[in-house]
Amino acid sequence: MSRRLYLGRLPTDARTDDVQKFFDGFGRIIDCRVMTGFGFVEFESPKDAEDAVHNFNGKSFMGANIVVEFAKESRPRREPYDGDRGHGPRTRRPPGIRLIVTGVSRDTSWQDLKDFGRDAGSVSFADIDRDFPGQGILEYLSREDADRAVKELDGKELRGRPVRVALDETVARWWSR
Repeated sequence: MSRRLYLGRLPTDARTDDVQKFFDGFGRIIDCRVMTGFGFVEFESPKDAEDAVHNFNGKSFMGANIVVEFAKESRPRREPYDGDRGHGPRTRRPPGIRLIVTGVSRDTSWQDLKDFGRDAGSVSFADIDRDFPGQGILEYLSREDADRAVKELDGKELRGRPVRVALDETVARWWSR
């Protein structure tokens, strides 16, 4: 039986700490990920996960009635840097060139951020980091697009607010090797 639960209809300002506190007392949580409007929580025990589904599905959380159900496991989960999905040696390369966008307004969605980033090139990933208010992430497929984004988007307005766009420091160190 699965131990991983899907959480739907989460308030857009919900954070990982909020979700963990909500499930406090229903078993040991071994993983909790919160995105914009949804998330996943994984319990150590399948029985604890089952109890959480029965007790929390449809319950009020931060003013919204949320969905709590077993996650669909249609594809195997993997770490983001696992490389070639089991074909050949594992590599430690980023899937894209990551940029950090700061000064993002609270009402900005990941879709807004991705559309904003497309002005500079091919965006492979975009998200609003709810654990760090005012911050978002953009990833580009090529270094050229990422460099163009920093040059052209830094200081530009997104939903009426000027934002800062910079290369993620961990990626910058990786590229300088």
